[in-house]
Amino acid sequence: MPKIVILGSCRHQPYEILAMPNKLDADLYAKDHQAAYIDACAVFYPAIKAADIVLVYNPDGVVGEHTQADIIEAERQGKRIVYLFPKKS
Repeated sequence: MPKIVILGSCRHQPYEILAMPNKLDADLYAKDHQAAYIDACAVFYPAIKAADIVLVYNPDGVVGEHTQADIIEAERQGKRIVYLFPKKS
C-alpha cells in the first residue's frame, strides 16, 4: 500500500480530510504560529520519511514559507513530490 503525505498552507483552511491518523491543533496555530509549526514538523517530518510520495496542495499556485521548508525536507530525503496545481514562480 503506498504511503502518502499531503502538504499545504494553513491559509486554505478548513481542510476536510476524509481520513487521517490525527489532526494538528488549529487553536495552537492561531495563538502561536511558530510553536504550532514546530509541532507540525514533529508530525510531518517522520511522515515524510515514511512516505512513498508527497503531494503539495497549492490551489492558487503559491507555496508559503513553511510548506516550502517541508518540501525542501522531502527533497532532501529524495521523495517524489507532486504539485496538485501548477506552481507560480
